Amino acid sequence: MDRICDYNDCTGCALCTAVCPKSCISMKEGGLGHLYPVIDPASCIDCGACTGACPANSCRPGGRTSRAFSSPVSAYAAWAKDESEYMTSTSGGAASVLGRHVISRGGVVYGSAFCPGDPSEGRPFAVRHIRVENEAGLQKLKGSKYVQSSIAEILPSLKEDVRSGRLVLFIGTPCQAAAVRCMFGKRPENLLLVDIVCHGVPSLSFLTGYVKDNLHIPPENVLSLSFRGEDGFCMKIGGPEVSYSHRPLSGRRTEDLYYNLFMDAFTYRESCYRCLFAGDRRISDMTVGDFWGLGKDVPEHPYGVSLILPVSPAGENLVSALKDNMEIFGRPVAEAVSGNEQLRSPRHKSMRIKIFRKLFPVFGLKVYYLLVMDWIIRKRLASQTGIKTRI
Repeated sequence: MDRICDYNDCTGCALCTAVCPKSCISMKEGGLGHLYPVIDPASCIDCGACTGACPANSCRPGGRTSRAFSSPVSAYAAWAKDESEYMTSTSGGAASVLGRHVISRGGVVYGSAFCPGDPSEGRPFAVRHIRVENEAGLQKLKGSKYVQSSIAEILPSLKEDVRSGRLVLFIGTPCQAAAVRCMFGKRPENLLLVDIVCHGVPSLSFLTGYVKDNLHIPPENVLSLSFRGEDGFCMKIGGPEVSYSHRPLSGRRTEDLYYNLFMDAFTYRESCYRCLFAGDRRISDMTVGDFWGLGKDVPEHPYGVSLILPVSPAGENLVSALKDNMEIFGRPVAEAVSGNEQLRSPRHKSMRIKIFRKLFPVFGLKVYYLLVMDWIIRKRLASQTGIKTRI
């Protein structure tokens, strides 16, 4: 067997490595540092386990898992009643409250966490999914991470937890939730899947390379990393003798280069531009994210508001469980969809993006500024004249 799925459809979930009976699949870096499976032909027995499990194959129309998609019939705007939880979350705290609910019932939570570097061992920072079984551990899952998290390490333990009968909550991008769903034949009743509204993902390799080469910070010295906070959309890095932050994004594209490349979709996986999971038909029990486009008739919510889209009956039951700890307001599904592009379609791979991906290996990341110079000029003119311009 020479390939598992179309290269441009691969989401990098690494489920193929987990199901391979001969352990002959490894993940190697491809374009922009994104990870792709590579098969050792000498060990492969052509059993088809990897191709059958792969979400890029099984979630396509007619695939084994294609019937798992469903559209939400209700939508909610919500935020945590606990002020400290609300203030320390990047939207309304829905994922955190969900985690506490599952742990209170003796369950475990799998979610994305920032893992600090270790200067003594020379180990760079990482972003990967971890297993949490107490409330203290949930703090590690808070915060937005504008980079692809690795789920490869937790797939075996997640499968073991599910098979033990323990309640399991998995929170991740839609393609990651699809990978977890595809790991099982019949859908386990004790597995809850929650996906986040995802716009696309840069690779961890790209982020660590940017920190090292552009910010001149050794990745092993990065002990804290955040992408959003009280200042809004702003990347902050901390560590021994290390401190970095920039002005919150204004739309001028002159702040942090990594952040602007992310916002303008220049550094996503190829699969992100043709994502099977970017639409109003969802693969999980529930979708959560920021509620953009929220109507003005909702009470004041100074620290952000969560969008909650229950999709399955299990998702509807989760909403009922959240009501004791969250302020929840029913909203039209159409309002949520109209306010969030990723609930309608994947991000478009524009000509600018295509040109950037051709030029940056030769000219470096700053070629981005040449490609968006007209945006920068128009934004500055708008700020000076007060006349709004679309970019």
